[in-house]
Order: sequence, then C-alpha cells, then structure tokens
Amino acid sequence: MGRMLICCGKKAETPLYMKEFQISVSTIEELCYCLKKNLHMLDKNIMREKLCSFIEQQLEMKKLAGQLRTVIENQEGLVAFVCCIMKFVGYLSKEEMIYLEAELQEVEGQSQIVRRKAKADFLLEHKKYAKAAIEYNHILQEETIEDEKITGDIYHNLGTIYSRMFYFDKAAEYYQMAYEKNKDEESYERYLLALHMQLPKEEYVKRVAEEMVAEKTALNLEKKLGQALIDEKDSPKRCQMQEILKYRQLGYVQEYYRALEKIFDEYKQEYRGSMSEG
Repeated sequence: MGRMLICCGKKAETPLYMKEFQISVSTIEELCYCLKKNLHMLDKNIMREKLCSFIEQQLEMKKLAGQLRTVIENQEGLVAFVCCIMKFVGYLSKEEMIYLEAELQEVEGQSQIVRRKAKADFLLEHKKYAKAAIEYNHILQEETIEDEKITGDIYHNLGTIYSRMFYFDKAAEYYQMAYEKNKDEESYERYLLALHMQLPKEEYVKRVAEEMVAEKTALNLEKKLGQALIDEKDSPKRCQMQEILKYRQLGYVQEYYRALEKIFDEYKQEYRGSMSEG
C-alpha cells in the first residue's frame, strides 16, 4: 500500500500552464507530479517569479513561495529549487528524495545540447511533431555538436517525425543521414522501411542490391513486416497497410493515393493536435 499524502494549499482558480511540459497544473501535488515525471527536461528556466507568484497567490502557500524566492536570489540552483518544493509538500519518502536529488544533480550537470534534445524528444513522444522538428533543427543550426551519435540520433528522430507524417522520401533521407553518423542498425532499418513505403517493388529491390550492407538488414526487415502482419491479423491497421502495399506494388497509382488519403483523414485530428500551440 502506498503512503497517504495529505494535500497542501488550495486548488487554483486559474491553472498555471507550464509550457515546458505542455500541461496545466492546479494544485501543488500536480506540480510535484509534473516535476518528478519530467526530471530530465528540467533546467533553470523553471526558477522564475511566475511560478512563485502562482504558488503564493493561487495556491495560497506564501511560506513556500518565500523560500523559493530565497533560493532564486541566492542562486542556489535547480536541485535546491525542486527539492525545496518536494520537501515542503512531503511529496516523496526519504529514500525517494535521495534518489531525486541524485537524478537532479545529473540533469544539472548535463550539457545544453543534451537538455535541449530531451525537450525535443518530449515533444516527439507527445506527438507534437511540428514543434519537435523545429527544436531539433534549431539544435543542429545553433549548437556545436561534437558527439556524432547525438547528431545521428537527432537525424533519426527527424526521420521518425517525417515518417509519421507520411513523408517517406524525407524520412528516408534523414534515416540515411542518421546511420552515417550513429552507425545504429535501427536507423538503417528505418531507412530501408521508408524506401519500402515509397518505392515500387522493383526499384526498392534494386536499391537494396546496390548497397553493400543492405541485404541482411532488408531480410530482417521483411521478416519483421511479415510478423507484424501476423501479430495484427485482426486489426484495421493491417488491412489498411495491406491495401496500400498491394496498390503500390501493382502500380495502381489512383488507388494507392486513395488508400493513403483514407489514412490521412483518420489521422487529421491527431495531426492538427501536433501542430497546435496548446
């Protein structure tokens, strides 16, 4: 059985929207949960007066707000700021607090590139594809990245964004760039999958034959695709994908794009959500 947590403060009449996490909080417990869940996205930008004012005015926790302002004024850092909130509320056990402090110290020691990538990864995970793509591109343009694996992983994630938006040609380009940097087999497999989705069968086979490392990966990919169809034999997604692949392989262009359009309609609402600001 878990610990009993006695609620502190009041519920805010006007919730605080936390842009970093794409979420609004109305209670101090919601704030604690949000901070704990997103530790690896935290940075000193969270140490701002707006949060202190929310805690003081909306949650009526003046003592905590005062303590947080002192942490900010004394430049005590992210670890002290977050732990001040957690300890005041009693949100975590003693053992959990020790673990939290260690995790925060690790986060605080991370480079700006790693922290920015973590935020972009968060946006991708929550299907905010347009925002994630913008952030990844900003990192590539604005940061000097010495670790080629990080660069490759960013390219990989950009490939994932474009593949989920059905831009398979662009996805293939980014997955290929990712593999050139990170030498990760998954990036190469995704590159072949993107090619598989956009090229006629004959051209796909020709491309695979031209690449020295492609044959083994392509065979593994075909096995996985076949297994996926077996595992999802009763799902609507399987029927849709079979329809699309069938039309593409037979060269039925109109039917192929009709099938794609059907899937586009189903994902339209989700795509709009990924583009929204809220």
